[in-house]
Amino acid sequence: MNDRKIVNVRVFLPVGVCSCSYVGFLGRIYEAMRKYADVVDYSEDISTSEAAKQLGIRFRGVQVGSRVFKENVTTEQIEEAIRAELEA
Repeated sequence: MNDRKIVNVRVFLPVGVCSCSYVGFLGRIYEAMRKYADVVDYSEDISTSEAAKQLGIRFRGVQVGSRVFKENVTTEQIEEAIRAELEA
């Protein structure tokens, strides 16, 4: 049996918006996840989804385990959230 903990990272992206508006946002997330690739389960959703509405995300955001970041998030915040989920 595998006892390794997996951290769910779900990114919410806007629909109908030029991708150039969220390239930096995704870059920061990818940079943080690269260090933890073996323990991250990554998925994407749209910011108009029911899940995004429930989390209060209106434009773009990311959910790392139980933490939610809206709009701009730093690489350090994502890394810290992943570590916190692994330690929980």
